Amino acid sequence: MKISTREVVLLTILFLMLVSGAYYMFFYTPNTKVVNELQESINSKTTQIDNASIMLLQRQALAIQKDALEEEFTDVAKNLHENFSDASILRLIERTITPYTNTMNIEFGNKTTGTTEKAGVTYMRTVQVSLHTTYDNLQGIIKAFEEGDAANRIVDFSCSGGYNESSRTAGQEMSVSFSIDFLVR
Repeated sequence: MKISTREVVLLTILFLMLVSGAYYMFFYTPNTKVVNELQESINSKTTQIDNASIMLLQRQALAIQKDALEEEFTDVAKNLHENFSDASILRLIERTITPYTNTMNIEFGNKTTGTTEKAGVTYMRTVQVSLHTTYDNLQGIIKAFEEGDAANRIVDFSCSGGYNESSRTAGQEMSVSFSIDFLVR
């Protein structure tokens, strides 16, 4: 049996097609899946490394900020009065308000919030003050609390009361209530 040149070329092409098909099915396709899975894994690990690097940089920046704030506020610690007691804060509030009114009622309340911070704060106390004063004296009281010794301990200072324009200009007395929350160490 004699095979012509044309048949040899066709058989060679058929053989190459079979070898290419086998290569594609048994080698290229499975390896492509493995390569894609490995690339997804590499991308995932790269993302995790980038996120960890960002968090590390943020932690380092926060540590630097913390050190800078500690250094900046080292002088503040010497101005904190560590020996404040309930009686001393009440006397301080009374001394602050007394020059501006003759009628005053102070109620002491316990507002335990349970805040325990690294600064040593254990809880908060609330003082309710009711008094009668003029508008100008009220401005003096507020200013005295802003500049007073306990200003660094006051967490919340709220004032309520009723007045109208005539009490502001005519110097009439008005009823005022203060609520003062201060830190106890």
